[in-house]
Amino acid sequence: MLKRNVQLLPAVRMTPWRKISVGSWKPVGDSQVYHLMDLDAEPALAWLEKSNAPSEEKITITHLAGKVVGQVLKEIPDLNSIVRFGKIYPRQHVDIFFHVVQNDKDLSGHVVRGIDGKTLKEVARELNTGARSIKTGKDESFKKIKNNWKMIPSFLAMTMLNTIGFIFYSCNLFVKGLGVPRDAFGSMMITNIGSLGLENAFVPLPPYSKVPFVIALGKVVDRVCVVDGKPAVKKRVSFCCTFDHRIIDGAHGAQMAARIEHYFTNPSELR
Repeated sequence: MLKRNVQLLPAVRMTPWRKISVGSWKPVGDSQVYHLMDLDAEPALAWLEKSNAPSEEKITITHLAGKVVGQVLKEIPDLNSIVRFGKIYPRQHVDIFFHVVQNDKDLSGHVVRGIDGKTLKEVARELNTGARSIKTGKDESFKKIKNNWKMIPSFLAMTMLNTIGFIFYSCNLFVKGLGVPRDAFGSMMITNIGSLGLENAFVPLPPYSKVPFVIALGKVVDRVCVVDGKPAVKKRVSFCCTFDHRIIDGAHGAQMAARIEHYFTNPSELR
């Protein structure tokens, strides 16, 4: 019996402009929009230091960024959608995919399901456990995918990925025999390029994942800023955002950026 891959609500009623937008853009490439957010990292770093003092499970800036975006997707549900056959479908749940580097060559990830309903400590515990499992080679799902792809010729890679994306997301069917986890990429992706020493870089949207939004979290650095009309050195961090213009337009993007900055600089307000 066929099962749904993603739990979705009914398709939304689209305005004429939204229909034009969906019909004008391809899934990736010409529909990608880039936005660089340069944020004050000092309130977040101070809050993390205070929160981590009595805790055995270390909360990092990556965990905080994921929780912030999860809260924003909950507050602006239009962002938490996918495009299927020219229509926009809202997701029922907020799930965030975090990239995890296993070694210098292999890249995988872990999806925190229902992140908007979890505390930061719960997010940190789950992601840390998942990352350790991947890095030590104990993640069975990752091992299965890795072994399957060893048998696929490189010239068929794009065809295979597009086929998987079509079945799992366009058709919204979960086929266990293909060896891919259910809804493997979640609502959006976060990758910490700062851990690689990069201050900023934009990441493209993977077409087969159907995610409309990716954030590359940069390295925390000292930058000269204007404070009360005078130059001052402050710790700053970049959120390099790539989003799908078919789903997220300028109005959505402005709302999203404002809410991300608010919660990132006021982490105590996260629920």
